[in-house]
Amino acid sequence: MHPAMLWLALCALGVIGGQLGASFELSVEPEMLVVEHGGSIRLKLKTTCQDPEASGNVETSVRKQVVTMGPTEMVVDLLNITTWNTSVLCFYNCNGSRKVLTMKLITYRALEPAVLEPIPQLQVGQRHELACHVANVVPKQNLTMILWRGSEILRTKTFENCSQDKPEEARLTYRLTAERQDNEQNITCQALLDLSPYGPRFNTTSNPQTLTVYGKPALASYWRLLCCGCGNWLILGCFPLVAEFLKDPELEPLINLEIGETVNTSCTVSDIFPVAQFELSLANQTLPLSISQDGHRATAEVSQSEPGTFKLVCTVRVGPIERWTEATIQVYRFPSPYLKVNTTSPAAGTAVTGSCALPHGHSAELQLQIHAANRVPETWGPSPRNFTLTVNRNDNGMELSCDARLPFGRKASKRSVPIRLNVTAEPWMDDGSCPPSQNWTEGQDETLRCSAQGNPPPLLQCTKDGEPFPAGEPRPVTRAHAGTYSCRATNPLGTAVQRISVLVHYHDPDLVLLVVLPAVVLAALLAGGVGYHVYYRKKKIREYRLQERQKQLQMEQRRPLGCSEEMAALNGSVREAQL
Repeated sequence: MHPAMLWLALCALGVIGGQLGASFELSVEPEMLVVEHGGSIRLKLKTTCQDPEASGNVETSVRKQVVTMGPTEMVVDLLNITTWNTSVLCFYNCNGSRKVLTMKLITYRALEPAVLEPIPQLQVGQRHELACHVANVVPKQNLTMILWRGSEILRTKTFENCSQDKPEEARLTYRLTAERQDNEQNITCQALLDLSPYGPRFNTTSNPQTLTVYGKPALASYWRLLCCGCGNWLILGCFPLVAEFLKDPELEPLINLEIGETVNTSCTVSDIFPVAQFELSLANQTLPLSISQDGHRATAEVSQSEPGTFKLVCTVRVGPIERWTEATIQVYRFPSPYLKVNTTSPAAGTAVTGSCALPHGHSAELQLQIHAANRVPETWGPSPRNFTLTVNRNDNGMELSCDARLPFGRKASKRSVPIRLNVTAEPWMDDGSCPPSQNWTEGQDETLRCSAQGNPPPLLQCTKDGEPFPAGEPRPVTRAHAGTYSCRATNPLGTAVQRISVLVHYHDPDLVLLVVLPAVVLAALLAGGVGYHVYYRKKKIREYRLQERQKQLQMEQRRPLGCSEEMAALNGSVREAQL
C-alpha cells in the first residue's frame, strides 16, 4: 500500500476509535451524597464502557478507600468526613476518552432544640418582637422555621438562598401586636431540617411560652382600688368601683353527691380583664382545676368518700380584689337494697311475707318500694319495708323486687336482686284448655284437645270406655269414636277430672245410586255381549263362504282342458277363449 494511503487509513481509524471511546455513560450511586459529620459513605461508579482496559477513580479532599475496581464498576468508601461544603470528582477513562462527574458532598449535623426567647407581659396594643433561634445548623439551606400561636402559624421562614461553609445559627423573628384574645395563648417555635430522600428529617419544637396580656382599664382600676382607704374622701368611691371591677362568681348547683361518685362542677365569672385566678375547695381541700380558653370558667372534679354535709367554695382573684361563692353539698350513701321472703315456693292461696331493707349506715333520705310483677304491695317509704302478698296459681314464676331512690335530684333508683316465686298448685283444667264438647268429622284426622295445668306439672291420662286414648295425638276418625271421654290430671297435690263429649259427623250413601248404578252397568254389559255375538257370527259366516269358494275353485282346476267354456273362463273371459 502507498505510504500516504496508509497514513490516511490510520488517521481514519484514530478518529473512529476516538468516537467509539467517547460513546459511554458514567453514573454514581447514590445520586446525592448526604452524610453526617464524622461519618462515612460508600460511592459506586458505574460505566457502560466496553474497553477491558477502562479504569476510574475518585478525587476528593477527604480520606478514601477503594473497595473494588473494574472496567465497568468501581466502589469507593469516603471515611471520617469532617469537612464542610466540599466536592467529589468522579471520572472514568475509556478507549482514550475521559468522562467526569462532579458531585457536592453535603455534610449535616443533628438539629439542636429550637429556643424561644422569653416573652414579657404585654399590654393590649403593645408591639413586641418574638424571636426564636437554632444553633449550629448545617446545611442551613434545608432548614424551615415556623412560629406558632396556638394552632395558628404566625410566620414561616426558609433559607434556600443561604450559602455557608460551616454550622451557623438560624434566627426567626416576628413583631406581635398584643390583643386581648392573645391572653393565655401558647407561643412555640418549630424547626425542620429536611434532607430526604437521601438523608434524615429532623423536627424540633421549643418549650411553649404562655402570653399574658393585660389592659389599661384594668391597670387603672388597680390603682384606684389600691388608693381606696388612703383617705376618707376616696372611700365613698371604692364600693361602686369594686362591684364594677369584679362581681361574685357563679357556682353551678351541686347539692347531692353519692359516696364514690365523681362529678364535674364549674365556677364562672363575668367578662373581666385581665384573667381572674380561680380556686375551688371542698371541705377545705383545694381541687385541681381546668380553665376555659377565655379564662372565665374553672372546672373541677368533685368526689367524697364519707357521708355528710360539706361546703364547696369558689374563690376568684383579680389583683388585690377577691370574691367567693359557696354551696352546700349533701354526700350520701346509696347502697342497693336487700330483699328477703319467708319462702320462695309457696302454695297457691297462701301468703308470702318478706321485707326490704338497706345496709347499715345508709342515708336517711333513701326510700324503698316493693314490686310484685305489676302489683305494688308496698309504696315508697323508709327502710325497712315489710309486706304480705297472697299468691294464686297464676303467680307461678312471678318476680319480687325492691327499689331504692332519693326523693330529690335525678339520681336513678337502684333495684335489689329479684326473687322468683315457684307457686305450687294442684292440677286444674278449664273449658279453654280442655273443651267439654268437641265435634269431629268421619274420615278426617282429629285430635282429642285437652291439657292440664298445675305445679308440679301434672300427668294427664284420657280414656274412652275404659281404654286409653291419649290427648293431642291426631288419628283418622270413624263414627265409632263418638261418645264420652274421661281425662284425669294428677300431681302430688291432687287430681282433676274432665269429661268430654265427642260428636262425629258422617254421611250415609244414596240408595238410588246403589240401585240404578248396578242396573246401568248390567245393561251396558248385556248390550256389549249381544253386539259381540252378532259380530262374531258374521265373521264365521264370511270365513265359511270363503272356504267353500276355495274348494270349488280347486275342483274346477282338476277337470280336462278345452271341453267347456267354464274351463276357458278360468284362464280369462269367455270372449277371449273364443278368439
